[in-house]
Amino acid sequence: MDVGWVSALVALAGAAVAAASVVVTVLEGRRMRRNTEFSVHRDLWWQRWSWVVERANSGDPHDHDAAAFMTHALTTRSWVTADDEWVLAEIQRDERERRRSDGPTDDEGAGGRTR
Repeated sequence: MDVGWVSALVALAGAAVAAASVVVTVLEGRRMRRNTEFSVHRDLWWQRWSWVVERANSGDPHDHDAAAFMTHALTTRSWVTADDEWVLAEIQRDERERRRSDGPTDDEGAGGRTR
């Protein structure tokens, strides 16, 4: 085989490897960026969730309303996982059981809660 052909094949192989490296680097960069973005969203989500828990445990009924509103807002985000949905379902189940065992309050009539 001629030295020119061997050099051309080596150069072509090198170019193919370099192109493949660029593609892999771009794909890996995009994956890392998505993971970082997801992690940032999750971190902020948990900070907001802590705010909800503080309001939910408050003695002020207005704080409870704010917590309920924010819970709905947080659970509709795209970064909510199956575990998060399970936690929400358990909270809702616990809330229903607590309301059933407490019975109606002064603010609630037969038709539900009044404002």
